[in-house]
Order: sequence, then structure tokens, then C-alpha cells
Amino acid sequence: MGWLSTLFSKSTTDVVTSVGKALDDLITSDEEIALTEIEQQKIKTAYRLRLQELLMQMDREAAMHEEKQEQELTERLRLDMKSDSWLSKNIRPMTLIFMTVSIVILMFLTIFNSGLTPDQVKLVEEWIPFFQTIMLTIYGFYFGSRGIEKIQKIRSARESNSRIKNMISAFDQEPKG
Repeated sequence: MGWLSTLFSKSTTDVVTSVGKALDDLITSDEEIALTEIEQQKIKTAYRLRLQELLMQMDREAAMHEEKQEQELTERLRLDMKSDSWLSKNIRPMTLIFMTVSIVILMFLTIFNSGLTPDQVKLVEEWIPFFQTIMLTIYGFYFGSRGIEKIQKIRSARESNSRIKNMISAFDQEPKG
């Protein structure tokens, strides 16, 4: 009889314990389900709040970075104007004038073919994209930079708000499956 009790006691205990644990894992009470759902909602809410905080922090840092760049540009321009050097005060206007005159001369040379060989005209035409980029940069800095910056600020604020709303609405959707 000793061997029979030893055989059943060890293996029976293990089987009963594993079956009990499996059943307990499979069968949950309504209270346990409610507590699980409450915990999930708490986690979702905490996640949403943290996401909003991070997005707002990113927006603040981007705005601070942009403001810092504008301040540095303003400071550089102010230092140039305080300088005793004539060249440092006038380099930007001189660059604008030089590039405008150069482009006008090249334009007239290519439009009217005044004494240029076809190879020279072709070489000048290959430089047109480069000159376009340079001129857009120079004129943009002088005449359009401030307006463009204001428009970009308005757009980035709108995009930021819509991005936050999209992320929150995407998070609120129930998973499929």
C-alpha cells in the first residue's frame, strides 16, 4: 500500500494543481473582467495624456528653436550694422546688386545671341538652374522671408493641432480582430 499512496500523491497533486491553474486562467469572474477593463482604460488615459504632453513639448521646443534662429539672424544683422567696416554693412546689398546685374547680362546674351557661339549659349543655359536657386535665395531673404516665416508658423500650428487630434482619434479606435 505504501507504493500506491506514493504514486498517487505526487502525480495526483501535480495534475490537480495544473488543471486548477488552467481552469482559473480560463474562467474569470465578472468582477475580474470589470477590473481588467478599468485598468485598460486607466492605461489608455495615461498613455493619451503622456502623448499629448510629449507632442506639446515637441511643439514648444520647435517654436523655441525657430525663435532662437530668428534671434541669431537678427543679432548677426545688428552686429553687421554696428561694425565700423563698410564692407560688412554693405555685403548683402552688394551681393543682391551683383547677382541681379549678372543675371540680366547673361539673360540678354542668351536671348539675343549677341556674339555667342552655340557652345557658349549651351554652357550658359546649363548654369540657369544654379542662378535661379541663388536668386530665389537672395530675393527671398530680402523681400519675402518675413512673410513666409509668418505663414509657416500658422501652418505648423495647424498641422500640430491636426496631428494631435489624428493621433488621439486613432488611439481611441477599437482594435479589429
